[in-house]
Amino acid sequence: MTEPNKAAAELLEASVSGYAAAAASALLQDHDAIRSQYGPGAMASWKSHFVQRLLELAAAVRMGEPRLFAARIVWQQKAFAARESNPDDLRHALLSLKDALAAELPSDLRDSVGQHLQAGLDALDAEHELDSSRLDPNDASDALALKYIVACLEGDPARAIRLVLDAARNGMSIEEAYLNVLFPAQKEIGRMWHAAEASIADEHVVTETTRRTMVLLTHEHATSADTEKTILAAAVAGDAHDLGIRAVADFFQVAGWRAISLGSDVPTADLAKAAKFFGAELVVLSTTLSTQLKNLQTSIESIRATCGHDVKIIVGGHAFVDVPELWKSTGADGYAANPSDAVELGSALVGLPKSG
Repeated sequence: MTEPNKAAAELLEASVSGYAAAAASALLQDHDAIRSQYGPGAMASWKSHFVQRLLELAAAVRMGEPRLFAARIVWQQKAFAARESNPDDLRHALLSLKDALAAELPSDLRDSVGQHLQAGLDALDAEHELDSSRLDPNDASDALALKYIVACLEGDPARAIRLVLDAARNGMSIEEAYLNVLFPAQKEIGRMWHAAEASIADEHVVTETTRRTMVLLTHEHATSADTEKTILAAAVAGDAHDLGIRAVADFFQVAGWRAISLGSDVPTADLAKAAKFFGAELVVLSTTLSTQLKNLQTSIESIRATCGHDVKIIVGGHAFVDVPELWKSTGADGYAANPSDAVELGSALVGLPKSG
C-alpha cells in the first residue's frame, strides 16, 4: 500500500478524456499492426479502453492501493486471452498510457501515479491461474448449480427455479441455496461470458432467474422480525449490481431483522436520508468496482453526518476481493465477504447475542 493521493486521482478523473486520447493516438501511431487490426474504429475503440483504465488507475491512486489496479489489469489480460486478442496489445497499451501520463502530468504527481501504473505492468509478467469452471459435477451442490444453469440456458427458467425450491423443501437451508448453488451459478455464468463461452443474453437469463428464485426462497423462509433491529442494505451510486445486496437483506430478514433493501445505484444523499428515516441501526453497503470506492466513501461520510456514529456500517462487494483490508480506509465499522458473515458481524456490532 502507498500513500493515498486525492489530488492525483482527481486530476486523472478530470482529464480522463484528454489523457485517453493522447494514449490512444500514441499507441496507434507506434504500432501499425494494432491500427490495422482494429480498422477505422481503432481510435474510438482504444480511447474507450483508456478511459476505463484511467478511471481504474484513479481509484487505486485515491485509495493508495496499487493492487486494485493490478487486479483490473489481470482481469483484462484474461479477457484478451479468452477473446484470442494479442496479449502484447495490452502491454503496448499500458506503455503508451505510461508515456502519455509522463508527458502530461505535473511533476509532483508523476511518482504516485507511476507506482500504481507500474503495478499493472508488473502484473502482466506474473503467473496467474487461468479461469476455469469451479463447479464439480461430483459435488451435490455444484451439480445442482450446473443443472440450474443448463435449465436457464435451455430456455426453461421455471424448471431452474423448481430445482432450487425443491432442494430447499428437502432440507437445504436458504443460506446453502444462496451460497452453494445460486451464487456459484452466477459466478460460473460470469466466467463463461468473460471467456466468450456465453452471450450477454445468456448471462441475463441466469441473473433474472436468480432474482426470481431469491424472492421465492425468502418468501418461503420468511420470519416475523424479532430482534427489533433494522438493517438498510444498498449498492452505492454507480453500482448497477444488486444480487449481492439483495441477498444480504434476505439473510438478515431470515435472521429476524427488519430488513430494507434499496437495491442498486442509490444516490448518496437519498441513502443517508433513508437510513435516518427508517431508523436503521445497521447499514450494509455494496461496491462492485474499484471505480465506485469514491462513492462508497462519500456515502459513509454522508451517513455519519446525517445519523451520527450510532449507526454501524458494514461494507462488502467485489471491489474488496483482492484487498479485503481496504475497508479500514473507507470509514466503515467492518467488512463482510458474504451475507452470512454480514449477519454475524452486524449482530455483534449492534450488541445482539450470537445465534446458536
